[in-house]
Amino acid sequence: MHLKTTMAWAAVGFSCLWPADGRGDERLWVQAKINGQPARLCFDTGTGDLVLLRAGARRLGLKFTEPPTNAVLSSGEIPSGTTEACVLSVRETTIRTRFRVADLPAFLRTDMDGLIGWQPVRENILRIDAEKGTVTTLAKVPKAAREWIRLPVNKNSAYLQLEVPHDDGVSASIFVDTGWTQGVALPEDKWREWKAAHPLEPLTLKAFFMPGAGLVVKEEAWARQLSMGPLTLTNVPVTEATSVHVALAAAPYEASLGLAGLKRLDFIVDGEQGVAYVRPRKRPASPYEHSRLGAVFVPRDSLSDELVARIEPGSPAEEVGIRNDDVLLRIGDLDVTKWRTDPKVLPLSRFWELPAGTRLDLMLRRSGDVFRVKVTLRDILSAKNARGNTPN
Repeated sequence: MHLKTTMAWAAVGFSCLWPADGRGDERLWVQAKINGQPARLCFDTGTGDLVLLRAGARRLGLKFTEPPTNAVLSSGEIPSGTTEACVLSVRETTIRTRFRVADLPAFLRTDMDGLIGWQPVRENILRIDAEKGTVTTLAKVPKAAREWIRLPVNKNSAYLQLEVPHDDGVSASIFVDTGWTQGVALPEDKWREWKAAHPLEPLTLKAFFMPGAGLVVKEEAWARQLSMGPLTLTNVPVTEATSVHVALAAAPYEASLGLAGLKRLDFIVDGEQGVAYVRPRKRPASPYEHSRLGAVFVPRDSLSDELVARIEPGSPAEEVGIRNDDVLLRIGDLDVTKWRTDPKVLPLSRFWELPAGTRLDLMLRRSGDVFRVKVTLRDILSAKNARGNTPN
């Protein structure tokens, strides 16, 4: 992978699953060294630059500045400091550069040191295979790929964005975010339209943290077919876009495409020429990890220690009597009230993503009363369980 040595040092905007501790945390990992030390970096096209988390910079022994207190930030951006000059090695390429340094909340435990964003590699020809979890540098675009759908790349964007033409002659933007594990995200109006057109489609919830937006809870569904201009994906999870994607995307905004969406594509991007070559995959979709509880438990706000329920109607959680704002106390013998300090608690998603048929014993509190429920997880998002889902 070739890296440009010219960096743009604006405020950082990037996405990160909440909570992230490595388990089930799908990423495109890059083999890298910083000052000769192995560094755990992931390739994130939803990030503009080279970024280290504060813990990663400290582990690598790098000095860095604190974020400026008077920084003017755009929507979706967070303040960041800058490391001292260091040597970054990625495969056969070595450059001398600096990283931006960003903070995550202390309870987000991750073994990731940082990110390689879109700008340092945008002059390359890259094959992104989300199914295999690989990014490969190519000397040229394969002849066969030149017959695929061609979409222009927005060369004025700090992030990987594709332009999709429409019949009215107007092109819209697809924000490609390899640091985001979900499928396709639609702007609010299109998400409402999709749900109205698919009223029988089962829904679940997903909770994640995104710098610039904070803790986000969104509904998720399964789309048998989803069209974005000339590009049509089949059997892909779909959700509503976050405020960060909307803010960072070029207008007019069509959709965001995460790793689960990229798994449904053969994808090659020629950044130097400003063209992406895409081909929808017709083979069956791989299983998608999601909340088989149909609920999530999240803090009421950044200061709260209570994890309260957010419930999707018709979900396994609702069927056993869990209601919105119920406080989660225990999962089996695990005391989840210690989620800020006990590393065995987070991420809670690993419990809700256990295989269908798993039975969980939950202790909860509602208005001072403590009670227990036993809930059986079931698959909600899959082609097999989609119902009443007609092409949009």
